[in-house]
Amino acid sequence: MNAREELHTQEVERRLSEAEGTIEALLSGQIDAVVDSKSKTPVLLWKAQDALRESEERYRRIVETTNEGILTTDVHSNITFCNRRIGEMFGYSAEEILGRPLVEFLPEANRARATLRLARSRDGVSEESEVGLQRKDGSELWALLKTGPIRAPEGNWVGTLAMITDRTRHRQAEEDLRKSDEQYRQIVEATTDGIIKIDSAALIVFANRRFADLLGYQPRELIGVSVFAFMSAAAKLIAAGSFQARRRGVKDEVDTTFRHRDGTDVAVNIAGTPLFDGEGQYVGSLGVVRDFTERNKLQAQLMVSDRMASVGTLAAGVAHEINNPLAAVIANLDYIAGSLARMVGGDAEEVQGPLDDAREAAERVRFIVRDLKVFSRSPTDEPRGPVDVEAIMESSMRMGWNEIRHRARLVKLYGRVPGVEANEARLGQVFLNLIVNAAQALPEGRVEDNQIRVCTRLEGERVIIEVGDNGAGIPPEIIGRIFDAFFTTKAVGVGTGLGLAICQRIVTDMGGELTVKSELGKGTTFRVALPVAREEHSEPAIRIAQVPLPAAARRGRILVVDDEELVLRGVKRILAKEHDVVTTVAAREALALCAGGEKFDLILCDLMMPDMTGMDLHRELSRVAPEQANRMIFLTGGAFTAKARKFLSETPKENMEKPFDPANLRAIVQRYLR
Repeated sequence: MNAREELHTQEVERRLSEAEGTIEALLSGQIDAVVDSKSKTPVLLWKAQDALRESEERYRRIVETTNEGILTTDVHSNITFCNRRIGEMFGYSAEEILGRPLVEFLPEANRARATLRLARSRDGVSEESEVGLQRKDGSELWALLKTGPIRAPEGNWVGTLAMITDRTRHRQAEEDLRKSDEQYRQIVEATTDGIIKIDSAALIVFANRRFADLLGYQPRELIGVSVFAFMSAAAKLIAAGSFQARRRGVKDEVDTTFRHRDGTDVAVNIAGTPLFDGEGQYVGSLGVVRDFTERNKLQAQLMVSDRMASVGTLAAGVAHEINNPLAAVIANLDYIAGSLARMVGGDAEEVQGPLDDAREAAERVRFIVRDLKVFSRSPTDEPRGPVDVEAIMESSMRMGWNEIRHRARLVKLYGRVPGVEANEARLGQVFLNLIVNAAQALPEGRVEDNQIRVCTRLEGERVIIEVGDNGAGIPPEIIGRIFDAFFTTKAVGVGTGLGLAICQRIVTDMGGELTVKSELGKGTTFRVALPVAREEHSEPAIRIAQVPLPAAARRGRILVVDDEELVLRGVKRILAKEHDVVTTVAAREALALCAGGEKFDLILCDLMMPDMTGMDLHRELSRVAPEQANRMIFLTGGAFTAKARKFLSETPKENMEKPFDPANLRAIVQRYLR
């Protein structure tokens, strides 16, 4: 009701009051009535009736035009009056509403409570609350219901006055807002990133669950705490600069660390956005916090893997460079031993001993180089296939022998097991790491008391390899973290904490499992479980000739191609007494000889050579002199490229790894000349 309507109502009420007073005076005889000459009606009475009608009409218009629904009920809660707005709200006509109990327009669940409210109006209680009503079409009407008692002039309760305000749209808007807020809340809480809001004093005013978990707290524990309280001194310096930049409206990202509740550091990236009020004043920042701990671990592992790849490349090159002179050493030692035996007969014992020692030392170097080549092979270049667990373990133990021999006795309990589906280079890396860890878990100088056990056995479709020690064991409180990157129990500078994490990843990638069991005072055992190879010969194996020496054959003509003069001279000394040997350091010269019509019973050719490789020579001979290409045997100091390994796997040619055994070389040559 506006001011004008209110003034008009007051005037009508005043006039009505005056009319009522005049009527009472007339009835009491205090004044005489003035009669209208035409209607014969007392004038004062007529004026009173007019004022009363005007007042009623005014109130009727107010009740009918208001936006509120108005109704009254009798003492039995039956509706005795309703305005037009009530009908619009409920979808009924006035005739359909009047006389019916108000509770009929409420859902069944709300009727008992509404009945109680109407009953309380008898005691003079006025109430206001939001209720759900039911329209004629069955839809829900949310309304603000105000109730109050109606009393007769004598003061007795005769019914209830109810005013109903339609809040359906308002309720829907509130519900939509609630759903929107809930949706955003779910997004904020479900995100994998931490989200925080801080005020202008850097106090946390909001933190989602992820951020709280990141630091090991409940979200409520963080509210009101300075964000700098969770940083180290160095991290505070980094974050403070970023905080000041945001005050100037700068969006930025910063890499820093938070301190976890347990005292560990959590590497994070914070993307900060400044927040301003309507007047442009800085009021705080919104930060998206991303956990970079795993990323940093992965980067470190990639760095280690890259370093391992570099070491592998270096090992392959070193192995190749050692094998060539080593082949010459072994060949010449064999030649010298044979020559001395023929020259001095039985009196060669004084010289034979040193020669045997030299040959044994050369053989040890040969095994070391072979082990280096195992670790030089890249798992991306070489497909997985059946590998001999025992052979790889033996190779790993030779590599780690220097760590073992001063600390413990080595106990081997090998069972009969099939090949496993793995990559020999990476499996060798795992075994070496476990062996070295076992050795380093034992004190030096007590070899007889300390023991490292290596066991293999078959369990179903898996080969089990165990490496154990009888050391101090791993405490229960840290054994769960033993495979975490950067976690180490070794002294600073001894371990990086990456070895076991990388080993577990390697074994897992091979379809296996790496686990640990430990007991304080009794030792630790690492268990590797790997799947049995699907086929014993799932890929063509490199053919390394190992044959017994056959009966003497005819004298043949042999071409030896190698870029190392020492190797050429050594091979020639081994074969020259039985065959005619032609040597060359260049594959192109060998190609020219064969293309020019020269015939050889056998061609011994180095695989890796500058300018033209043995692979290139084989390809060209297959084109110009195929019968000569079929008589090639490859001598290799190390097939350390993917191309070379693929060639040896796919080409049906024998090959011998340098340094080769002289007797074995003679046997192969004689077999070709039979």
